[in-house]
Amino acid sequence: MSFIHRALSVLQRSFQTQHEIEDAYLAGSVDIYDLERRMRELDKRDAQEPFHLRHSI
Repeated sequence: MSFIHRALSVLQRSFQTQHEIEDAYLAGSVDIYDLERRMRELDKRDAQEPFHLRHSI
């Protein structure tokens, strides 16, 4: 059982969370205006299509 637990733990760490992906996207901004544009883009996306609907079948 511990082998399965360790394997799942390693597998889980290999995938980025949505929060990490968004942080990396925001960190890639070149100036304050680009950062603000990216933040508005993420806010607009979340308002138009909530997370629980974006990943449903």
